[in-house]
Amino acid sequence: MAFTVAYTTSEFPADLNGDADLKAHERVAASGTLGLVKKGGTVVREVDFAPKSAPLMHRTQSLDYGVVLEGEIEMILDSGETRVLKRGDVAVQRATMHGWRNPQEKEWTRMLFVLQDCKPLVVGGQELGEDLTQAKGDGVLNSS
Repeated sequence: MAFTVAYTTSEFPADLNGDADLKAHERVAASGTLGLVKKGGTVVREVDFAPKSAPLMHRTQSLDYGVVLEGEIEMILDSGETRVLKRGDVAVQRATMHGWRNPQEKEWTRMLFVLQDCKPLVVGGQELGEDLTQAKGDGVLNSS
């Protein structure tokens, strides 16, 4: 799996005056501390998934839009429900526990994600925060 961050914002709505957004993005990129989500902002990221990659179940405190750019991907939810998405398909993740798996034998899959910070999700009186346990344990993500 390979991550490329294309752009971030540090506030919402973004301030485009005097290139404030670009300067903030450059500071975030140079800091080396960006997690999956930018608190109070957004992240645009491309992710490449290797063939037959295993899913890393995780939850981010964010509203995510995922677009399949190349290949196909299987979206797996913690309920066990799965969906196969193909080029051009869009998935919306609303702070859900989920994972991605490239089912293809030889072809890589590329997705574009836009992650927007959101308020904590509360279900049945319990706050469901970010859960990156599996991804961090497998060395995919650095703590931030």
